[in-house]
Amino acid sequence: MEFLTFVGKDYDEAVKLARQKFGSAVRIHTRTTLAPSFRRRGGCSIQCYLVKEKGPEAEQVAKAKAQPPKSIEAPSEVVKDMRRTLLSNDFSEELTREVIGNLVWADAKDLTEMELRLVNRLVDSAGIDRDDMLHPPKFFVLHGPVGVGKTLALLKLAALYSEDVIDLSKRKVAFLTLGSAGTLAEEKHLPAMHVFHAADLIAFDKLAKDCFDEYDLVLVDQRGIDDELADAMLAHLPLAKVGHFYCIDARHKLRQLESDYAKFSAYEFKSAVVTMCDQTATFGNVLSFCHGTGLPLLFLSNGPNITGDLQQASGAYIMSLLTGFSLDFKSMWENGTSLVAGEGDAK
Repeated sequence: MEFLTFVGKDYDEAVKLARQKFGSAVRIHTRTTLAPSFRRRGGCSIQCYLVKEKGPEAEQVAKAKAQPPKSIEAPSEVVKDMRRTLLSNDFSEELTREVIGNLVWADAKDLTEMELRLVNRLVDSAGIDRDDMLHPPKFFVLHGPVGVGKTLALLKLAALYSEDVIDLSKRKVAFLTLGSAGTLAEEKHLPAMHVFHAADLIAFDKLAKDCFDEYDLVLVDQRGIDDELADAMLAHLPLAKVGHFYCIDARHKLRQLESDYAKFSAYEFKSAVVTMCDQTATFGNVLSFCHGTGLPLLFLSNGPNITGDLQQASGAYIMSLLTGFSLDFKSMWENGTSLVAGEGDAK
């Protein structure tokens, strides 16, 4: 028996490609999720074989046998339960209606497949900024309300990019504080990072002229500085090398996230860094906010430690923050297993 291979961004697309070429003669043998990396977005690979076409009568019999159970074919009660689950995870009414309404349930084999389709679509609703993970702008500026954990998130980024990690080369990193210098108590944990401070334009211009050329990445923190002064400083940097990112506190409800974000409407943000993931009971608020604003996710911070408590945004980790489904996504994440479309079995 000859096997054919088709690869798509997810299982449904791979099957669609196979059936576009060979029609109803296609039979699926195996499916394999492909792990994403900084060089590949991942996807789904299927192996299939072809059967000899039969007459119309035999084909009708085959179709009848292939019909899913009635409970899945018309899953009104199941869908209602899923809706309640999404709302309990703080997903917005708008995103809940959109995701459930746009999914095709009729060919789902069981509840597990229905949940996976639903969760995969929820993960896709936010998006992941893989390009800026691999190639962060030289000047990485993190914005957000006071108290959301911007400084700690930047220190974690400094630790991450100062080390050799999978698919990510080591960089020479600097930490730049605009405004009040404060004290970086965690600096002792980051021997590869150099810290600079600028309270005014004169100090900033001197640093920009004498210091920044030798660094691959400069993480910019803003503490108690006037917005206009901070913008004036940043305007002295090469525009093409500056990237603005937004910091989200996962504990905040959707309405507060939207209200806070409106205060930063002057900036064109590339993506979002999420903090306090270990201190929130829900994550639908974050995904709903990202879907509504068009902000993809970049990194997720889930603890107080400088090293080890920063996750690259991934479907598997996002799934682990969702609760109430028949599948225990958190345990799957902790055990290194993922059923999210486009991701493999390793974290």
